[in-house]
Amino acid sequence: MNRRDALMRVAALAGATITLPALADTLEASATRRALTGKPVFLTPDQDATVAELAETIIPTTKTPGAKAAKVNEIIDVILKDCYKPDDQQRFVEGLAQTNKWSQDAYGKAFVQLDPTQRIEIVKKLEAEDKELKAKMKSAKDVAKVSNSQADLQMPDAKKVYTPFYSILKDLTLTGYFTSEIGATQALEYVAVPGRYDGCVPLKPGQKAWAI
Repeated sequence: MNRRDALMRVAALAGATITLPALADTLEASATRRALTGKPVFLTPDQDATVAELAETIIPTTKTPGAKAAKVNEIIDVILKDCYKPDDQQRFVEGLAQTNKWSQDAYGKAFVQLDPTQRIEIVKKLEAEDKELKAKMKSAKDVAKVSNSQADLQMPDAKKVYTPFYSILKDLTLTGYFTSEIGATQALEYVAVPGRYDGCVPLKPGQKAWAI
């Protein structure tokens, strides 16, 4: 799988609404620009470095290469630029700032300067906040559905349902990794030229899941 195909698959899973031919051209242009310049196309260099370390904390290098080796941060950078709305982009940037604030408050250092154990603690805090935000949004949404069928139009911005920063980060990290060459061929079981389709094939003990 080449990088362009991987970007297209991540974009589709991210819910991109641009027509596929136009999206393919846009993504390819952004990915090419990043490859040629070596610089992020949406994030700042510091933000890009933070994303790389966050992704590596979510999928660390073990017996197989992790998110940094798969250059997941590059996929996230391009997808954020071309497939996400301004509100989501802003929320993601604010989430990175919050991550570094928590790192500074807890350890006196930016996230990229923390050791692996410290990074895990910050990511656990991000995950806990994510669950709390989702619970609050679900509660507000349930109340609104009962009280007013037009709630979505009348609900204050603070109570509207949205995807929190950590959910965006984790979803793009997992999807970006498992659609990369490293993720598909080393972390998963990969067949370059599959044969007939079998809808249900039992996995042997210890066998990796199949790449799709």
